This record gives sequence, structure tokens and C-alpha cells, in this order.
Amino acid sequence: MENNFKDKKILIMGLGLHGGALAVVKWLLKNEAQLTITDLKTRQQLKPTLDKLQKISGSKNIKLILGKHDIKDFAGQDLIIQNPGVPKDSKYLISARKNNIPIINEAVMFFGLYPGRTIGITGTRGKSTTATILHKILATKIKHNVVAGNIATNPMLEVLDKLKKNSWPVIELSSWQLENMEEYDISPDIAVVTNVMVDHLNRYKDFAEYRKAKYAIVKNQKQGDIAVLNHDNSNSKNFAKRTDAKVYFYSLKSKTNGAYLKDDWIYFAKTKVMSTEDIQLLGEHNLSNILAAITVAKLIGVSDANIKKAVVGFRGVDYRLQYKATIDGIKIYNDSTSTTPDATIAALRALRGRHVVLLAGGEDKKLDYKNLAKEIDKIADFLVLLSGSGSDKLYAELEKIKFPSYRMVSNIQDLKNGWRLALKYAHKQEGSILFSPAAASFNMFINEFDRAKKFDELINGTKQKKK
Repeated sequence: MENNFKDKKILIMGLGLHGGALAVVKWLLKNEAQLTITDLKTRQQLKPTLDKLQKISGSKNIKLILGKHDIKDFAGQDLIIQNPGVPKDSKYLISARKNNIPIINEAVMFFGLYPGRTIGITGTRGKSTTATILHKILATKIKHNVVAGNIATNPMLEVLDKLKKNSWPVIELSSWQLENMEEYDISPDIAVVTNVMVDHLNRYKDFAEYRKAKYAIVKNQKQGDIAVLNHDNSNSKNFAKRTDAKVYFYSLKSKTNGAYLKDDWIYFAKTKVMSTEDIQLLGEHNLSNILAAITVAKLIGVSDANIKKAVVGFRGVDYRLQYKATIDGIKIYNDSTSTTPDATIAALRALRGRHVVLLAGGEDKKLDYKNLAKEIDKIADFLVLLSGSGSDKLYAELEKIKFPSYRMVSNIQDLKNGWRLALKYAHKQEGSILFSPAAASFNMFINEFDRAKKFDELINGTKQKKK
């Protein structure tokens, strides 16, 4: 990609609240582009981002259109940058394409501008954890290694100018970011697919379309590139048939050419790397994530000693089955980023036998709750169900299997009341509370991270009262 943005007229579609678009704005202003920003959210809704925007040099020269889009703004631009939350069939983007205006996202920008080799990680579940573990391992060997991308804490354009050519940045990629990368025939040098499971059917017409978006991470790899695929997930495994890259599988169940599990030891090839007894993370899903990270680390040449040191010290990613506190002997876990039934099933299985009170519920993404209902029946002692369209679907599935009414309260209208009820029904001295919604958050919260922070506030408030 041409690294000359001086005086280019660039429209950013979607400022958002996660920080990715703000990092793009900051980078483009530094490179003297002429910017227009348009977002359907109002000034009040975008206040946290706008407050940060005001502090950036040159921001007063930005044309801001908030609370709406205007088709006129999509004409006469040199470039349009699409926020991941904007669907590709937006009528405004269709109009821009008719005018032959190039449309990219922050991922296309990053991969086009960074001259070194890259690691891209995607998956329905586990991509943030895998990316973070891998970064921790690589940082023992490459001091200027970074993790960035879809992971909320580190936008790609925030780290771009800090990288060296041999940094091997670890980039977490969502299906939405990959859609645009596919248009420009971009895949990373090393691609990792943790799994592909049913999700985001509120955005995609069917699972096949979603799976196709994930496939983009390996689609344009070349000979000499590497694809690291989960052998235990059929969709990930099948990507091996459709990439020119050298494929390495990892597995909890089978001996593979990547990292695999055998007799409570993690192996790579025929060599023991480390014992699973040293791992702090709960759940088989997290063990699978560790295998993915170890496979990449071994291929890059990190020593077993450094791998073990990084993995043993890793306590997890924020809001992904994250242990938060013990109150009256009840262990509390914040798993707010579990926005699908499959993710909550994995969390429940990780806490099996711990007298779990599950606090769940939210907005539906056109997903199936049948299997989650069965797992709740098997594992959870009690269910506190927040209101929402996803909650309604889960409730209907619980009714079908005759889940006992005495093990559940439903249609809870706010998180504070849900937390109070979870504490009420938890087993003192031996129980646990798992906040794992299995649904989106938009009926009550800005996003899943806002939801997570609100839950943390409730935990901390209760702890203060107990002192």
C-alpha cells in the first residue's frame, strides 16, 4: 500500500467506541490526510471517543457527521475506511463502489503498510486468549513483539509505527476484518484458526457465509507461509484442503505434526514441551488455545524453557472466564465476552462440580440454545436469567427439557438485581458464580466490555460492604 496519505480526502465510516477507528484517525492526521468521519451514533453516544479525539493534534480540522450518514459525503473521496461494525452491503458503500472509490478497513491498512512478517489469529472462540498467550511467549524472545487487532486493548494502527521489521506482530482478526482482507487478497504469513463454530447469524445470511469469511485468513497464503489449524474442529481442519501454505495441526485428541496432548504432557513432534499440571487456566478450551500458541512458538524457534515460563505465568485474558474474587467462600468468575451458547458451554464445563450459579442472558444473534439448555441442566445448580431475546430462546429450550422451575429465576431486568439473586442462591463456602451471558449485550449495555466492567463494579461494591 502506498504510504503517502498527505492531503488525501479520506472518509472514516464508523468512529465507534472500541478505539480502533480512533487509532486510524490519529495515524492519518499524523500523516496529514483530510478527514471526514461519519457515524450513526449521536454525539452523546460517542462522547467517550469524542473526548479522546479532541486531544489529538489536528482533530479540529475533521469534518464530523454524527447521528446519520449522508450519501453526498461518500462521493469525491480518495479512500473510505470501513469500521468492522458496518456491513459490506451498506447502501453507502455500494454507492462508493459505483464511483470506484477504494474501501478498506484498519486490517487492510495495517497489512498493507507493515513491511515485516505477520501472525494472524482468528476463530469463533479462543482467538483473544490464543493471541495473548502467543504474545507472552514470543516476548521472551522478541522484545518488540506486540499483540493487536480485534483484541480491545491494542488497535493495529496504534502499534504500527512502533514495530521493527522482525517484530512478528500477533494480530487478532475478526470475520468482519477478514472480509475486507479477502477483497485485497491479503492473508498473514502465519495464520491460526482456533475453531469455526456457529455465530453472528444476525450479520451473516447463514453459517456458510460466516465460515467463508473465516476462511479468508488462509485463502491467500502462499507456498512458504504457514497455517496452524485446530484438528479437533472439523471446519478449521477442512481449511487445510484449500490453502497453499504448509499446514500444522494441533490437537487435544490426536497425535499431530504440531502441538498435541498425551498423558497430561504437551508434545511438539516427539518432544515433551511442558506438563499440563503447570497450567493456570481452567477448561479444555483454554488448553487447546495453549496448544495453538505453542505450535506457532516452536515454529518460530522459541525454546521450551521460555514457552513454559510464559504459559505458567499466564492467568488469562480479561473477562474470559476470569476469576475475580471470593466472597463468603463463593468464587466469582467474569466471562462477559462469552456471547454465544458454545462459549458458555465451555465455561460451564471448566467449572463442572463447583456448585455453579450461572448468571446469563441478553440479545440473540440468531443462534441455537438447545445444547446450552442441556449443559445448564447437567452442570448448573441454579440459573439467573437476565431479560433479552436470547434469554427468551434459552428459556424456551429449558422448558422443552422440563428444567425445574425451582432451579431458575428469569426475566431479570437489570444486572444489579441479577447479581443479588446469584449471591442469594450460591452455596456458601463451596459454590461459584459464573457470569457467562451466552448472548449479545446491546439491550442493556454498550458492548460486552461495558457489561463486564459493570459486573466488576458490582463485585467490588459487595466486597467493600463486607469489610
